[in-house]
Amino acid sequence: MDAGDNAGDPTTQAEVGKARPEHTFAPTAAKEPAAVGKITQPTRGDEVEESLRKLAEHNLSSVASEFLTADEWGVFTGENGKKLKLQLLANLREAKKALAQKDMNGCDQNVIEARTALNEAQSSRWLWFLANTRFGFLPLLFTLISGVAAYCFVFVGFLKLSVAECIHHPAFLGFSGALLKSLYWLQFQTNKGLLRPRWFAYFMVAPFVGVLLGGMTALLVKATFKLLESSATSEPDWKVVGLLAAFAGFNWEWALEKIRYGAESVASRFTEKPGRSSDKNQGR
Repeated sequence: MDAGDNAGDPTTQAEVGKARPEHTFAPTAAKEPAAVGKITQPTRGDEVEESLRKLAEHNLSSVASEFLTADEWGVFTGENGKKLKLQLLANLREAKKALAQKDMNGCDQNVIEARTALNEAQSSRWLWFLANTRFGFLPLLFTLISGVAAYCFVFVGFLKLSVAECIHHPAFLGFSGALLKSLYWLQFQTNKGLLRPRWFAYFMVAPFVGVLLGGMTALLVKATFKLLESSATSEPDWKVVGLLAAFAGFNWEWALEKIRYGAESVASRFTEKPGRSSDKNQGR
């Protein structure tokens, strides 16, 4: 049967009319989610542009940080130093403006000019500047003097401990942890060239702070052990106490938080005892 035979059949025409919307709208409905998905996904060009923007922002921040460090060290002295300082500030402002306008080439050019001016200013006092920002001469000297003073005053003069006894003492392990943190922090900042004079106080007080935190951590561990094991007559293993004391000297924030939390927990046990005993007496 050909198409002409069904031309006058109303049933056939109705069936064809009903079938057309299904075949007409089904493909359109299937394409809509795909179109929406393509709009939300970033293109390859957008990802490259964002990566370049982050790189330019990082370079600008790095030069600005080194400029502040050099300024604290007094590098920009004399007529030429003041001129280089003004040039640096102008380059940094232009680089920031170019970055806000998404002009990566302009930002990179100003960063390069700022870096050149900074290197020229640093070379004018290369011995003093590089000895401290690249090799940490003064921080090492301060750490050495403060460490020897802390050892002689606390362990030799006050506690009168021998070298063998010091190795097992928690205060000495906290002292060692603080020295390790000082050396780690020094190499971390010198690797970036961002060692600042304002941090010298840290290197001078670090050994004494390590001694105090090591001793307080050991006291807290022993007090907690006694409360949990009231019938025990032995002390906690010195290796466990020493490990916590050494880490307390290395991480001051962690140590202070644990000491505060431990002291509050110990205090709460003493303050809760009278209430509990009165409740038990009332129950009887």
